Amino acid sequence: MAEPRSIEGKSGYFYRIYTDLRMHHSFSDETIENLARLSEMLKAKGTTLIYAPVPTKSQAMPEFLPDSAALYGYTRELAVQSYQTVVDRLRAANVVAADLQSPMIAAKSHDGLFFRSDFHWTAQGARLAAEAIADVIKAQPEYASAKKTKFKTRELESIVSFSTLRNNLQRFCKDSLPAVESMAYETTKADQSSGSLDLFGAEATDPIALVGTSMSNAEAGNFGGFISQYSSLALTNYAISGGNQFGSILSYMTSREFQENRPRFLIWENPIYNNLGQYGPAPWVELLAAASQTCQPALEAKGLDDQPNEFVVDLTSVEVTPDQAVMVETPDQTIRDLKVDAALANGQHRTISMLRGDRLRATGRFYFPLQPLEQAPITSLKLIFDRPPEGGSELQLCSY
Repeated sequence: MAEPRSIEGKSGYFYRIYTDLRMHHSFSDETIENLARLSEMLKAKGTTLIYAPVPTKSQAMPEFLPDSAALYGYTRELAVQSYQTVVDRLRAANVVAADLQSPMIAAKSHDGLFFRSDFHWTAQGARLAAEAIADVIKAQPEYASAKKTKFKTRELESIVSFSTLRNNLQRFCKDSLPAVESMAYETTKADQSSGSLDLFGAEATDPIALVGTSMSNAEAGNFGGFISQYSSLALTNYAISGGNQFGSILSYMTSREFQENRPRFLIWENPIYNNLGQYGPAPWVELLAAASQTCQPALEAKGLDDQPNEFVVDLTSVEVTPDQAVMVETPDQTIRDLKVDAALANGQHRTISMLRGDRLRATGRFYFPLQPLEQAPITSLKLIFDRPPEGGSELQLCSY
């Protein structure tokens, strides 16, 4: 009856039925192909993509599952294999993928890799995952020439984190559920006598950029700090809580930080149950075009005197190919909403809307393909922003 629906296991561990007990995780051939293309494009520009799928609680800690899990179709061997299959397919497609499941299974579950009444990993789970990712990084040829920095991690104090899942479960339980409590950690440069390392700062030249979900962004996890400790590489954390599977990486790769100072390693953390095909091709077009950044000179976007938030781009003499996306950019990095009206030669109009939600960073840059709009040659585009952008707007055609 709780949301999400869950079952209670041993020692107060709760498992979500739909995500934690799932035996199949959507990773289509098209998704594998998109990840392989993204990896290849990033590599061509000097960045190695490391995809890090986070195992579910049942894959990492099966010992605490109740016998009733079998009634929902759960089989331990199949759960483990479903994760490994995804990693194997990614590696076969030349995507550098980190196996986070194996070290967690090898660890003793009583170490508390995930919280009892929440789906996030604890600092111990984050540490194991970070060590596995660091091993993958150190195995890459480009690691040898990366600037190394010694880091140390110290234990702070125990903190209690807010958990929506725990609150929802508590409504159906007489006894108080285990608090989402974990020891906090702090990672600093080894030569620093005081002060903490700003893992969320704007050091765009750090060798590692981390994008991901609340797993990477959780205060108690110290995930980025552990990666720096085990890899000896400085890291900037761009993870976003509640940004879904694409929010963080889209926010980062459409930013000026990424285009002007690409990292040597880009770690993309994502829970294994996140379906990378859920939103169709739109996010992939943006990621691939941003990674390639092979764009033609800017086309003139003329502002309208009576509508300062609208601009018109003449395309009558521009040929658009199927492998091109439009990049709309404005220096105003607070713009979140863009609507495009495409005027076709046959008199029809097609529209596309793009919205950067509150959970995403506004970067002032949008990518979208014209081919789905092209029922006839496109004569012009009208760009409609949510408000007048400071500094105007420009448009380029980018291959992807």
